[in-house]
Amino acid sequence: MLVVSFFAGCGGLDLGFEQAGFRVVWANEFNPHCRDTYIRNHPNTEFVLGDVCKIDPKAIPDCDGFIGGPPCQSWSVGGKQKGLDDERGQLFLKYIELINVKKPKFFMIENVKGMLDDRFKVVFTDFVGRLEKAGYDVQWTLLDAVNYRVPQNRERVFFVGFRKELGISYTFPFPTCTEPITLEQAIGDITEEPNRFAGSKMENTGDRDGKCKRYPNHDVFTSKFGSFYYRGNRRRGWQQPSFTINATADFAPLHPSSPKMMFYGHENWNFQKDKLDKYRRLSVRECARIQTFPDNFIFVYNNIKEAYKMIGNAVPPRLGNEIAKSIISAFSRLDISTKILQPVNDTKCASVLVGYYKGNWHKQRILDNKLYYVRSDGRKGSMFKEDSTIMPKYLLLHYKDKAEIYELEIEDPILADASFLQTLGFETTGDTYLCFRLKSDEPATISNFVSTTSHLVFEQGNYSPYFTTIDKIIDSKI
Repeated sequence: MLVVSFFAGCGGLDLGFEQAGFRVVWANEFNPHCRDTYIRNHPNTEFVLGDVCKIDPKAIPDCDGFIGGPPCQSWSVGGKQKGLDDERGQLFLKYIELINVKKPKFFMIENVKGMLDDRFKVVFTDFVGRLEKAGYDVQWTLLDAVNYRVPQNRERVFFVGFRKELGISYTFPFPTCTEPITLEQAIGDITEEPNRFAGSKMENTGDRDGKCKRYPNHDVFTSKFGSFYYRGNRRRGWQQPSFTINATADFAPLHPSSPKMMFYGHENWNFQKDKLDKYRRLSVRECARIQTFPDNFIFVYNNIKEAYKMIGNAVPPRLGNEIAKSIISAFSRLDISTKILQPVNDTKCASVLVGYYKGNWHKQRILDNKLYYVRSDGRKGSMFKEDSTIMPKYLLLHYKDKAEIYELEIEDPILADASFLQTLGFETTGDTYLCFRLKSDEPATISNFVSTTSHLVFEQGNYSPYFTTIDKIIDSKI
């Protein structure tokens, strides 16, 4: 599917959507410092530098979706929270206006948690109302990136809308981890000393060629720590996720190797006086890692402050990817409802997923969690996205010559990361899985479908999942 990106910045959200299979054909950004970075990392996207308010809607390519996060400073608790009294706050309305004009199949909007502040309640309600009036079913929620394998606490509001006539039912992605990724896991391998910058000038410029060849953009801002650092703790340890990576170099979190800060009371913190030379901010590359940018994503800048700004303003690609996959899943449900799942009164025509289990321990895990999963990563035994356009009503669970039928929840199978299944006690060898939920851990009886003299027929030697119907798995010729 084709998407266009607004307020694209360096392209973190765009990268997440591309990784999910979308094609970003056009992107707009106002900040000229983002241009070279975006073009370098998104060479196949048409990049338009300029004010979104001056863009002719006719110049925007036809597409399936709009993605983007209007500037958040108008709502941020770290800013003055002027809302629509700030020109940047008005950009949200411009984005809605463009959605109304172009009428893409879907849109996605990201913004800061501050939008939910009581003082903006009327404005927030107005935004949602405008989007609904434009013809969209709108869902919104508050997500913390740390729940989606992003090694930082980062709460953001997400809006997703689909054109009403499509009849799409959308669900935001479930968390993909129960334990946060730590700073040690995210940046612990970066042991080289960073290049040090004071303002826009590099310290010890003669040494630059000999440093940090393994980790691009491993540059750190070294100017004086501002008052912000004395109002609260700015250091987290190796076994914790990071604080939010923000867009201001002066306020970047401290590296976990820095000594602990001293607490003297409410908003009264300080550095250990005998260890002042041990404190440093996270480097540009370390911030990028924490935002889940890959190391081959290169940031281009002359002033290091602009690098921190690009990274801090971005949507973490990994979280953007989860949102993108949830949108794909929603469109899959559309295909199901329009092509396959027509009302069926004949129980014998009901669809069945035939699935293998590895033994009693595996079966018990399935029943305890009321969840059956199938690999979806392209290897042997996998079930591909086109296969999942069937929503089975029943699960035939088999092992050797044993088999039972379970009723399933009629819902689109969840596409889950392996780490999610591992937290439920399953042993996995793949990367991604389609998950089907059981209504009950008690099997249904064959007599619910046909006579009690029937027995189950299935491919006992087939360990790969497949779809069939009730009438094909029940043999009543006895």
